[in-house]
Amino acid sequence: MSVLYSLRDVTVRYGSRSVLAVNELDIHAGEVLAIVGPSGAGKSTLLRLLNFLQPPTTGALTFEGMTFSPGRDVPLAVRRRVTTVFQRPVLLKRTV
Repeated sequence: MSVLYSLRDVTVRYGSRSVLAVNELDIHAGEVLAIVGPSGAGKSTLLRLLNFLQPPTTGALTFEGMTFSPGRDVPLAVRRRVTTVFQRPVLLKRTV
């Protein structure tokens, strides 16, 4: 399987507080992956990174061979290739 996402030395900080640190992570196309951990472990932050909703503070995120690092904008065409289905709808008061 080909590597879809690759994270290297990625951190996310809010002020002086480190909320996520990933030394190395590869996610392959077609792979089923579970992200589990206690409250505050960084699960949602990791998902926000993978969906380009939040940039990393340091490190590099590679998606389909294109590498993005802090300060580099992710093109709209790339962001449109990634989708998030939230557990609770925010914009619409309907069920999914």
